Amino acid sequence: MSFNKYDTVEDLNDSKHDWLLRVRAQAIWKGITKETKDFRGYNVIFIDDCNGRIHAFIAAALCAKYEGYLIEGQLYKLNDFSVKYYNGDETSRSVRTPKHIYFTNETKFIKDEEDGMKIEQQSFDLFSLEDVQNNKNDNRYLIDVVGVLDGTPTKIAYKRDDVEKSNVKFTLHDGRFYANVTFFNEFGDSFLKAMKENLEHPVIIIIASAKINEWNDEVSLTNYPATRFYINSSHYSVKEIRNRIAENSFHVTHLDDQDDKGIPTFHVKDLFNLTEDYIEKLVECKVTVKKFDKKVKWYSNFCAKCDINIELVDRKYQCGQCRKIYLYPDKRYQLTSLCSDNTGTVPIIWTDEEVIRLCGKTVYDIIADDEEVEDGDKFPTALQEFQKKKSTTSQ
Repeated sequence: MSFNKYDTVEDLNDSKHDWLLRVRAQAIWKGITKETKDFRGYNVIFIDDCNGRIHAFIAAALCAKYEGYLIEGQLYKLNDFSVKYYNGDETSRSVRTPKHIYFTNETKFIKDEEDGMKIEQQSFDLFSLEDVQNNKNDNRYLIDVVGVLDGTPTKIAYKRDDVEKSNVKFTLHDGRFYANVTFFNEFGDSFLKAMKENLEHPVIIIIASAKINEWNDEVSLTNYPATRFYINSSHYSVKEIRNRIAENSFHVTHLDDQDDKGIPTFHVKDLFNLTEDYIEKLVECKVTVKKFDKKVKWYSNFCAKCDINIELVDRKYQCGQCRKIYLYPDKRYQLTSLCSDNTGTVPIIWTDEEVIRLCGKTVYDIIADDEEVEDGDKFPTALQEFQKKKSTTSQ
């Protein structure tokens, strides 16, 4: 005989409708048809006292009775609903379970004001940041991750089809791997607002139900209607990371770190003789950074919309493609180096994301530091430190 009068999320199946759950609404968002912008209904992520999670859907025809009643974080009692299994072709699922809940006309849904088993404020299905890259081609699921904020979030404003838009970019690391994050428009603004609070450092962020996106060969986490961020949460994963940092056991990837991922490794001399079989494939080469070309400016100004470099002409920056004029354009690293091993030397161009990962600073961080660049022409000390160090480069 069970002492718990409630069913669990794990118990649910499509054999009946008279289930009874006690759950917390962790996230609520509107379902909007992409093409027509029609309102389809409400989506909810529920969690129970066993930390079981399930997605629920309330069709538009039933939503009027729940307007103003659905509140994120609120506890509810839920019974007499339908359980359905996914067909297998659904994309961007917020919970990795084969089933979900559908409200019906008979569904009873009331706030729970009684004492009962504790239900956590949030529950996550956390993945390593390494899995962001590994799952870039799997659009079935959204992903939950946790990591330490690396560098300073940067906002970029632009116009698309005469509509003002923006994005906020930053990087997370979990001690071994890094992931780029891009939050768009109002969601990015809400993140920057939250970052203005008096926060404990280092800042540790959980991103729930993020979408993995690839654009211009760059993989990043982006926001979706289901996406939520939690800064310095009380979740155990955040406490664990903070304890590891305090104990100096939070390993941060250094230049001479290498992970065995089954990627073929070559000497420099071999790179010049690779066949067409390796075009657009990832290979590694262990090299020493001999020197940077300091005759070339260490950063470039670029158009965020067109993703191309722009130059100063007649005292103004103008994109040669979209013709937009920038008073203060966005900036990114532009480093060219000579690297070598015992078989030869090869020129390597460093990406903006790679430099930020290695030095922990954006271009803006360095420009703002007078000791680093003085009048802006000095090659930064933080970048000079890479010289004579060994690195495993991939391309």
